[in-house]
Amino acid sequence: MRTAAVHSWILPCLLGGLTLATPTFAQDDDSSYAYPDDEQPEETSSSRRRRAQQEEDTPYAYPDEEKSEETDTPRRRRSRAEEDTASDFRRIAEEEDEEKKFEHLARMDDPNTGVAFEVLGGAMFLSSARGQQLGDLLPAIGGRFTWEYGRLLNVEPLREALWFDVRYTYAGMREGTQLIVGDTRLHYATIAPAYELTFGEGSDYGVYAQVGGGIAYEHTTLEIGGKLTPLDDIKPLIQYGVGLRGRTKLSSETNVRLAWRVELMRFRRGYMDDTFLGASLGTAF
Repeated sequence: MRTAAVHSWILPCLLGGLTLATPTFAQDDDSSYAYPDDEQPEETSSSRRRRAQQEEDTPYAYPDEEKSEETDTPRRRRSRAEEDTASDFRRIAEEEDEEKKFEHLARMDDPNTGVAFEVLGGAMFLSSARGQQLGDLLPAIGGRFTWEYGRLLNVEPLREALWFDVRYTYAGMREGTQLIVGDTRLHYATIAPAYELTFGEGSDYGVYAQVGGGIAYEHTTLEIGGKLTPLDDIKPLIQYGVGLRGRTKLSSETNVRLAWRVELMRFRRGYMDDTFLGASLGTAF
């Protein structure tokens, strides 16, 4: 009775163990794990020759070439970015230029206004009916206002080359006998543009030629036996001549300059030509 009891509980235990155990299947040889110690298949002579030929044909990569290859892409990107930026600036400049012309910086570089006031004096040779070559020599005085209007053009070579004068000149004479005396006063008022050639770029000195026009007012008093007879006459006037002009700097801290000229001018009034030889001195700003 005791032996039968032992065999009765052994059999159920064996059956339960077989039921819970997982089945194990055989794996394929191809999917097996390759261990490092496994021997590699031997290379054939043809594969060795092919590999050696490939190594010979492959060029050696020098360090500089490797660096250049590494930095080639960033350089291309950087150069492409610079080109894009330059094209953007160029496009914006063209668009702004179409809408509004760019102003030159000449006005900012040169703070001078191009205005000058001068007092002039010299000798006036009045055309004479007596047939003299130069005419009657008389002292002459006057003044003028100069403006360099070439600064408005924003063209660097013409900034100080183009200017004009508003000028007044006076000359007078008195002559005659004890019976008849003539007293003549001449007033010249002219506006004359000029073109100046300076002695080099940025020079304050140059030679100029000038042509302009205006009027000549002549007041004459004729005295005969103590009786005065006034005569007034206005004639159109043409002024032309040449000269030497300078604007000497007085100080580096101010824009005030010493303006001076030496000139030879002629005033044609009617059929008579009056010649002026003189100089002027003043202040330029």
